[in-house]
Amino acid sequence: LGVAFYRGADCCILVYDVTSPTSFRSLDSWRDEFLIQAGPRDPENFPFVVKKYL
Repeated sequence: LGVAFYRGADCCILVYDVTSPTSFRSLDSWRDEFLIQAGPRDPENFPFVVKKYL
């Protein structure tokens, strides 16, 4: 996915698998990649929701 997909987003939902420590550790890089692709005006205050998946 790229810039066109993320552009104009009002928030981002990140989902990780509680049985996979790797997916939990990846949350920071997923957030960073979203911010790079979306380019929000105020990245420090952009709303993210983190959800666990069982």
